[in-house]
Amino acid sequence: MRPVNLLPPRYQRARATGQRAGIGYAAIGVLAVLLLMVVLYIVTATGLNDAHDKTAKANAEQQAAEARVGQLQAYGDFASMKASREAAVKGVAEARFDYERLMREVALVLPHKTYLTNFAATTSGGSAAAAGAAPTTPTDATSTGSGPSLTLSGCAPSHEGVATAVVRLRQLHNVTDVNLSNSTKNGTAGSTGGSSGSSGGAGCKVAFSATLSFQPEAPQTTQQPVPARLGGGQ
Repeated sequence: MRPVNLLPPRYQRARATGQRAGIGYAAIGVLAVLLLMVVLYIVTATGLNDAHDKTAKANAEQQAAEARVGQLQAYGDFASMKASREAAVKGVAEARFDYERLMREVALVLPHKTYLTNFAATTSGGSAAAAGAAPTTPTDATSTGSGPSLTLSGCAPSHEGVATAVVRLRQLHNVTDVNLSNSTKNGTAGSTGGSSGSSGGAGCKVAFSATLSFQPEAPQTTQQPVPARLGGGQ
């Protein structure tokens, strides 16, 4: 005899009928997808947090480096100033003019009773230094473009003395050319030096002016001792 279940359907035990065979697999697939999404979210969130941490660390390191650069900027400015000063000193040294040697040699080569009333030297850089008996009316100096130049005025006892002075001035160190501008007797001597006082006045028989061209000073290849007259030991 077949048993009969008299309980209502909602209280009866569920039995597999075979009509929904894949519902269990579908549920497992949904759970797997949810699990994968949760894993992806966790991984993404962790990566974002790491990226934020690295960004914050990099910003902190950048700020520290900028602060360090600001502290060392003074040393950089000092190094730049040192380099510019050294370049300036080197330029001055390369464009130097040996005035001590020039005046000593001029004093040695000038003939008897011939003297200078004014002279002006110009280096290749264009800086001039003038000296003479009449500093208020200095003789203009010009640069030759290749080396220093010297423009001088003086007095001689005769035109022959002027010629002798020109020949001797060619013996100066590094002189390449001596150009005699004029040689005038005492009657018009005042016009050559700018005033009668600068050209010797009545005691100046013949006044002359000349321009000397020099070749640039060759740099020294070997270090030489400082002379005793300049404070050296030798």
